[in-house]
Parts: sequence; C-alpha cells; structure tokens
Amino acid sequence: MDSTSSCVSVYNVSLQVGLLSAGLLTWGALHYKAARGDIAFLVYALAFSATYVGAYHLGNNICDSPSVFSFTVFGVYTASALTFTVLYRLSPFHPLAGYPGPRAWWISSVWLSYVSYMGRRHLILDELHKQYGPYLRIGPDTLSINSPGAMSIYASSVAVKGDSYLAPGRLPGIALFFKQATEKIHSTRKRVWSSLFTATGIVQILPALEARTWELMDCLERRQSLSDTGTLNLTDCFYHWSYDLMGDMVFGASNELGLMKNGDPHNFILNGKIATAVLDSVGQTPWLMDLVWHLPAGKDMHELRRRAADMVRARINVVKPQALRDLMSYLIEAADIPKEDLELDAIVAIQGGSDNTSITMGLAFYFMLSEPGTFDALRSELEKAFPDPTGSLPPAELAGLPYLNAVVNEALRLGSPYFLPRVAPAGGMTIDDRFIPEDTVVAIAAYSQQTSPDNFFPDPLRFRPLRWFKDGLGPGTKANKSAIASFSTGNHACIAKAFAYQEMRHVIARLVLAYDMSLDDSFDVKAFRDGILNMRTTFLEKDLIVSVKRRAGVNLKAFERS
Repeated sequence: MDSTSSCVSVYNVSLQVGLLSAGLLTWGALHYKAARGDIAFLVYALAFSATYVGAYHLGNNICDSPSVFSFTVFGVYTASALTFTVLYRLSPFHPLAGYPGPRAWWISSVWLSYVSYMGRRHLILDELHKQYGPYLRIGPDTLSINSPGAMSIYASSVAVKGDSYLAPGRLPGIALFFKQATEKIHSTRKRVWSSLFTATGIVQILPALEARTWELMDCLERRQSLSDTGTLNLTDCFYHWSYDLMGDMVFGASNELGLMKNGDPHNFILNGKIATAVLDSVGQTPWLMDLVWHLPAGKDMHELRRRAADMVRARINVVKPQALRDLMSYLIEAADIPKEDLELDAIVAIQGGSDNTSITMGLAFYFMLSEPGTFDALRSELEKAFPDPTGSLPPAELAGLPYLNAVVNEALRLGSPYFLPRVAPAGGMTIDDRFIPEDTVVAIAAYSQQTSPDNFFPDPLRFRPLRWFKDGLGPGTKANKSAIASFSTGNHACIAKAFAYQEMRHVIARLVLAYDMSLDDSFDVKAFRDGILNMRTTFLEKDLIVSVKRRAGVNLKAFERS
C-alpha cells in the first residue's frame, strides 16, 4: 500500500466520528461541572500545539499540511462541542425550557454580560419583561423575575451567591462580598465586620463623619473658587468625600488617601468603578472572567488589589492605639484571618462603602434640583428641626424627619437598579407557585419592581418624595418600601445599611442647611438622566455641574476638627 492510500486525512470518517464523539463527551463533562476559563484555554492550546507537532513530525503520512490538519481537527471538535451545547440549551429537555425569553440569550450568558457592560441592563430587562412576562430566561441557566415574590430569593438562607461573585482571578482568600466555600465561613467573617456597625462602633465613627462632612463643604467652595465657570462637579466631590471617610473607617489614622485635598491622581475612583463594572458584567460569564483577569482589560482590578495590599501592610505595622476603632482593628484582632483576606476585605469595604453611597447622594441632589419644589421643601423641614445650620445633627433626630427620609428613599428607588443573582438550592425552590430547578441562577428585576405602578403610584418614573407620605400624591398613593432591593435582604444583606442611611441623611441635611444650590444654566436635565449607566456601580456620561452659595450665618470655622 503506497503512502497516499495509508495517510491520515481530516476527511477520514473514523476520525470525524471520533471528533464528534469527543465534542459530545466535552459537552457532557462541562454540563455537569463547569471548567475554569483560563485553565480550559490552556489545555485547549496545549492540545492544539501537540496535535500540530505530531502532524508535523508525521510528514508525508499526513495528507493535509500540519497546520490545515490541526486547525480542521480542532475546528470540527469545537464545532461539535458547541453544537451539542446549543442544541441542548434550546431543546425541550432543558430544565428551563418552559420559561420564555429571547432564544439567543438561552444559548450563552455572553449576551447578559454584553448588555450588563453597556450599563443599560435594567432598561433592557424591563422591556423584555413587558414582552415575555414576569418570568424571563436571560441565560442558559438564568432567570430574571419581575414579581414582588422574588424578594424571597434573598430572604431565603438556602439561595446562595453563584460564580458571578467569585473573586477576580479566583484569587486565594476570603472576603465578605465574594462567594465563599460555605455559608458558615461567610457568617463567621460577617460577625467580625458587625463589630464596627454595632451602636458602640457607630458612635466612634460619628466624629469622623462630621469632620469629613465639614471638609466636604470646604472642598465644594475651594473647587468652585478655582473653576473658571464658577461651578463644580458635585458627584466628584461626593466620590472623594466617601473614599476619604471609608479610608478612615477601614484604616483609621493610617488612612492617607486625601482625595478631597489632592484630587485623585492615581484614579482610585475610576479603577474601582471599572473593576466593579467588569466583575458585574463579565462576571455573569465566569469562564470569560477567568480569561479577562489575565488580559490588559483586567489591569484595573490588579491595581485596586495592589493599592489595598499597600494600605493593609501599613495598617498592620501600626502598634499604638488609635482614637478611631477602625475595621482593620477588628479583623486583625480576629488573629486567624490571613493577610490576603485582609486585602480583599479592604477592597470590599472601601469600594462597597463609598461608591453606592456617594452616587446615591449625587442623584438625590440631581433630582431635588431638577424637580421643582423638592429642595425647598426639604430645607423647610430641616430648618424647623435645626434652627442653627452649623449646630449638631443628632442621628436619631435626622432619622425622624419624614421628608429627608423620603428624599433618600426616592434616590435609592430610582438610582439603584441592581442585579443581585442567587443560585437555587439542591431540590430547587418555589416562587409565586412557580418551581425553580436547582442550580438555576435567579434575580429579581429590581428596576422593574422599583418603577412599577403596582408598587409606586402615581408617576413611578418621577422623583416624588411625597409618595412616601400617606396619600401624599393623592388618594391611591403607593410606596412599597419592601420592593426596593438596594441593600438586598437575608444572609447577604448589606451589613452597613443602617450606617449608609445615616451617612446620607447627615450629608444631605448639612449641605441643604448650609448652601443655596442650582444647576448650571447649560445643564441638560434629560441628557443627564439618559446618561446614567448601571452595572453594580454607576457611571455618569454627564457631569452634575452645579453652583453653590453659602447661606448667611453659616460659618465653616464654627466646627473645630478634633
């Protein structure tokens, strides 16, 4: 038999059957256990390289060139694995086959990652729910549920965080926000964090909150005085204020951020936002997140971790007692928490504690200044409660002001359309008498619920603080606070929820009492709102440009920093 008749060809029937079988086996294996994207890519690349080297050394025994042979072999294998995957996900045999949704989304979670990264996921899901109904399949194994009953997902102790909450790069270490091996580990770490947010712990934080708020006021005036237009970007000031305060709360006297004084030359704010956005969007496709971590696109996450590591090392070296009992003191005292855990927890604390609070306050002022009468109504309430605009603002008194709380709740309602996925437990779960198969990723359609006329009526898309008063917008007024998912609920609820409310009430009250504010004449109210992008963090395509004027009788020197 000559070499031509005995050579190996990619057209060989036995080889093609073998490749199809390998594709089927790959689908079966990955169906039951997902692989890490980076490791799978490495194995794939090594296998391809080995095939090419083998084909090259076989020389004339290969009918096709080594490169054509290798690419064709892996092309057929890959196509078969993908074909079996797609057919199953579209088939009536899939556990979620009975749930409606756009077919392309059923095939791959990449679609969900894409719309998440664009920042308009909440709006797109809202439109899809209007088209397909309250139960919407938005991924191979993912459901979005537009129903009040879906809040039970978070109240349940058995629905846990899924792989979209894995630490970037699957870094070693445990942090409160990221997915942990067991709920027991999460509960143990949460108890340590809780020490900071007890009544005693918060009392120790209040002087820092007051000092940083007065520094914020100084920052507003200084930046406006340096501006050629006599205006300032209010949200930038809030970002810098929140980072400085969280630096105090996490690192105490070791905090050296100083963003209100020095700006943000190292782009901590932007890096943190990009890292959060990548986690929230690409993280919906965990295998893709594994790859992105190793690419230049993951540099922001690396930079955030490096900075946190530097600050943790500096804090560990502090041996003398500090006036402020910071979070690190509780974590260090726990003794059994390794350094890599401290670094991850520092990232979680600073980014999580600063980003959403600051943007909510920015949006609160945007809405108040663009919705006639709301700013003045709030000031009227505050002046009655606090005749001295520079006097103390006791937390209990602030918490008892109905219009102030209504402003905060409305800002949260319209400004926090978060996507909070959980995984149905073994044996599945039931929501609204609908069975959800086990291992299904489920999330409430937060934006849809927070703007539904069934929960908020009338004018659900408008900023109307009076809706939080009984019959405040007339007979039939609705304001269902339980429909707001900003802080989640249950085991994974935000541990600092009460303090976040306290921060926002304090800063909003202090600024409204101290300043007359107005939007810049050229400010486009609609364009600003259209440019609000959300992917667990919030990006603003337009700056919130305002002018501030200190009111008569307000003296910033009246407050002496300790």
